Amino acid sequence: SLGNDRLPVTAYITWSLIDAGFGAEDAARRGLDYVREFQSQANDPYVAALVANALVAGDQAAGGELSSAARSALERLAGLAVREGQFVYWKSAVATFVGGEGQTGSIETTALAAFAFLRAGEQPDLANAALGFLVREKDSFGTWHSTQATVLALKALTAMPEVHDKL
Repeated sequence: SLGNDRLPVTAYITWSLIDAGFGAEDAARRGLDYVREFQSQANDPYVAALVANALVAGDQAAGGELSSAARSALERLAGLAVREGQFVYWKSAVATFVGGEGQTGSIETTALAAFAFLRAGEQPDLANAALGFLVREKDSFGTWHSTQATVLALKALTAMPEVHDKL
């Protein structure tokens, strides 16, 4: 159901290379070019969140403002949000890279989306509503049902300075 199944993998690897300090490497630049070219095919929220994170990371690593591709990816991601009262979340129709589906898939996807918006400094109300969803979804053990969902939720929650100061 992905259509272009290379897009999420390329976005994830490219984002990882950029954040690891390898953004100037040829492989990362080629990956970023690919993500820019095919970002409009990111119709699933999980894929859209990975694409947005890769493009935002690429723009930040280049030291510039958000590109039109990154803005477009963030707008697409915002349009895929599910609003539930004061909360916002993203529900993916595909399993995440670690097999998250259903509740854990939604937590992973929402954390990725919130992180992209927070990092870009865009859509703060949407990001805050997503963080509220993540806090609400924490289980009785203080985690988010799986290791990956927990890691991504904490990554999103600590991306916001006000939240980080309260942890």
